[in-house]
Amino acid sequence: MPASRVTPLLCLAAIGLADLGLAAMPADAAPDQVFPTPSGTFIDLAPPAGQGPVRLAVAQVVRIGRLQGETVIDTAAWVQQRTTEPMESLVRRLAAAGLRLVPLTDPSGQRTWLAAERIVLIRGSEARHAEGARTALVMVGLLYTRDVAVRETVEEVMAALAR
Repeated sequence: MPASRVTPLLCLAAIGLADLGLAAMPADAAPDQVFPTPSGTFIDLAPPAGQGPVRLAVAQVVRIGRLQGETVIDTAAWVQQRTTEPMESLVRRLAAAGLRLVPLTDPSGQRTWLAAERIVLIRGSEARHAEGARTALVMVGLLYTRDVAVRETVEEVMAALAR
């Protein structure tokens, strides 16, 4: 094949790999835990007892928190998934796969992680939130509510987003 035909084919192949997410796969991710697809990157989750394998679309994560001893993940599809994996471990894996997460504190004093790209509106907390809540963040894709109350002020949330 003439060299003039090979170069465009190599460029198309590179574009195809980038579209699949293969070009941007994190170097430290285990190949059996990261699954690049045309619709984005997926990671394996440790499922709750008695459930089969679960794969999570990294770009669809909205919030990560703890509830009843399990890590809970809210997704943009209004689906909530639980896992036995420790929250800190999951957050590290999602960050390594390219998700930008912001650590904040929920009204009960527990850590919660919010996907920066899923935040729509930041405002002072309304009276309907638990005591100690100072800011409400309206998020895309929460299952049981449309906003997340946190202890940080609006200014502190904005500073966390800027980091």
